[in-house]
Amino acid sequence: MTKREIIFHAGTKLFAERSFNSVGIRDIAREAEVNSAMISYYFGGKTGLHKEIFSVFKDRVLNVVRKSMEESSDHFELVDRNVEEFLKDARENRNIYLVGLRVLNHDSPELEEIRDSLYSTGWKYFSEFLARTGARIDQSEDTRDITFTAVLGTIFSDYLLGGGTFIDDDSKIESYKKVVSGLLKYGSPALWA
Repeated sequence: MTKREIIFHAGTKLFAERSFNSVGIRDIAREAEVNSAMISYYFGGKTGLHKEIFSVFKDRVLNVVRKSMEESSDHFELVDRNVEEFLKDARENRNIYLVGLRVLNHDSPELEEIRDSLYSTGWKYFSEFLARTGARIDQSEDTRDITFTAVLGTIFSDYLLGGGTFIDDDSKIESYKKVVSGLLKYGSPALWA
């Protein structure tokens, strides 16, 4: 790996373990085994590194969304594909997802453009899916943002609330996928019957 990649991975690991404010430049440099000036050289500082990690998260999410929507013929298939692909990608890129999900819940002005791009591009893909499948949904901005947040929050509830107890456990992941898909397809009453 290049020094830039080493720093990126070190920062991602630390930001996934702790909050942005509790990680310092020296912590990242120590984890990456580089001089702290290298972080400024490659990323413009801690904020630039954080922004780069969130940008990678955005790209990963949009790739999953685009692929799932292109390959799905209806809402039910879309839910199953999204859950499957998101969880697969998150398990392979755990720290990027932990950082990205945490950032989505905070209104950091320096990350607003990336967050807005994630929402607008994701909605564009979803609108194309709706047009192709003939489905309809309220297309107001509030509905867009709430829908996106609800879907990601449901899929990643284990990371957000449980620390990955199910997502990261090979023996529990299939049960987790089934429950999350059921919630997104039918709502919680379907699981009570």
